Amino acid sequence: MSEAAAIDPAISADDPLEPLEGRWVLRILICLNAGAHRFADLRSAIPRVSANILTDRLRTLECAGLVERRYLPAPYASHVYALTEVATSLKTTLDGLASWRASQSKMSIPSRRPGKEQSR
Repeated sequence: MSEAAAIDPAISADDPLEPLEGRWVLRILICLNAGAHRFADLRSAIPRVSANILTDRLRTLECAGLVERRYLPAPYASHVYALTEVATSLKTTLDGLASWRASQSKMSIPSRRPGKEQSR
C-alpha cells in the first residue's frame, strides 16, 4: 500500500493522479498537448531532463494510457509520442498550466535554490 493510501484510505493504488506525480511529467504532457513530438524534440523542449529519465517517464505515461508511441513510415521512419484519447481530456488543464507557466516566466521570480543569494 502506498504511503498516501495509508494516510487517506480514499486514495487507492489505482489513483489516476499517480502517473502525474513524477518529476518532468507535467512538462512532458504540456509539450505533447501541443502535438506529437519525437524523443529528440522532447529532449530539446525540456533540456534539463536526462535521456534515461525522459524514457522512464514516457514509459510510465504509456503504461498509464496517457501517451502512445506511434511509428512514422518512410521517409520519416521514426517514432513520435502523442497524447491518447484519455489524455486529451486533460487538454483544458494542460492549456491552463501552459498559460500560467508563460505568465510566470515573464515575471521576475527570485531563485529559491538553497545556497543561492536572491537578487533584489
